[in-house]
Amino acid sequence: MDNLNPILRYVVVGKFTRDYLILPDGRFFNDTKGGNILYSAAGLNLWDNNVGLVGIVSEEYPMEWLQEAEKRGLDIRGVQTLPYHFDQRRFIAYPTLDEPDYKNPIAHYSRIGKPFPKTLLGYTENENNNPQLHKNTTVKIKDIPFDYLDVTAVHICSLDYSLQTRLPTFFRQGHATTITLQASDQYMNSVHGELVPSILKDINAFICTEGQIRELFLGKTSNIWEMISELDVFGCEIIIVVSKNNTFFLWDRSTRKKFEIPSYPTKTVDPTGFVDSFCGGFLSGLRTYQDPIKATLHGVISSSF
Repeated sequence: MDNLNPILRYVVVGKFTRDYLILPDGRFFNDTKGGNILYSAAGLNLWDNNVGLVGIVSEEYPMEWLQEAEKRGLDIRGVQTLPYHFDQRRFIAYPTLDEPDYKNPIAHYSRIGKPFPKTLLGYTENENNNPQLHKNTTVKIKDIPFDYLDVTAVHICSLDYSLQTRLPTFFRQGHATTITLQASDQYMNSVHGELVPSILKDINAFICTEGQIRELFLGKTSNIWEMISELDVFGCEIIIVVSKNNTFFLWDRSTRKKFEIPSYPTKTVDPTGFVDSFCGGFLSGLRTYQDPIKATLHGVISSSF
C-alpha cells in the first residue's frame, strides 16, 4: 500500500448522481452533484473523518466534483470510472416537502415558469423492478482498494439487490465489525419481499422508510411496530424506520426495547438526502459508542443539515 494513503476508519458504498431539483419555494438546481453516497459521507464527516468512497461514475462525470470531495477529506480511490456512458441524471420535484415527484420534469419546469434544461432531454425515471437483473453499471468488488478492508465500519447505501447481498460478506473478510445498510425499493415490496431475509442476515443495522416497509407488508398489517417485529426474526441487531413526518422508529434487538425519536427541530427547505445523511451520522455514532440511541441522535443531527 502507498504510504501516502490515509488510514481509513469508514467506507461508504453508494451512487453518484447528477441532480435536477425543484424545491417547494420554486428554486431550482440543474445538473448539480448528488447521490446517496455523497449525502451519507457528508452526514458521517460531520462527526468523524477518514472516509473512503466506493461507487461508479461514467467517463462524462465531472471530475472536478470528485476532486472537491477529495479536498473535503474523502478518499476517492474506491470510485471506479467506467469507460462508457450511462445515465446518472436524477430528477426530483417537491410540489410539497413530503411528496417528492420523480416523474414529469417538463410539467414541473412549466409549473414554476422556467425553461426546460436541454441537458435533461430524453430523461426517463429508472424503474428497475427486477432485483435479479444483471447490470454492467455496478461496482466491481474486485476493484475495491485492498486497504479498504482495514476499516471497521461500513455503510451500504440503497443499491441493487445483488450488490447489497455481496458487500457485507466482502467487508466481513476484513476488519469490519459495524455494517449498516439502507433499504432498496427493489425488494421492499410484496412481489420481491422474500429477498429481505438475505439482506438482513449479515448486517448490524437496517434502515428503511415508512413508505418502503408499508409496501413490503401491503395488505398484511398497518402497524409499524408489528412490521418491525416481523423483520426482527431474521436476526438484525437494529432496525430503524423513518416515518413520513421524519420520526425515527428504533428497535434494539439486544434489549428488546423500542423508541420513537423525533427529528431535529428545524425548518426544512430541501429534504433531498435527508435519510442518506442520517445514515452517515448513525454509522459514526454506532462505531463510536456501540449504542443505538446515541447513534440515532448522531444521525438525527446529521440529517438536519
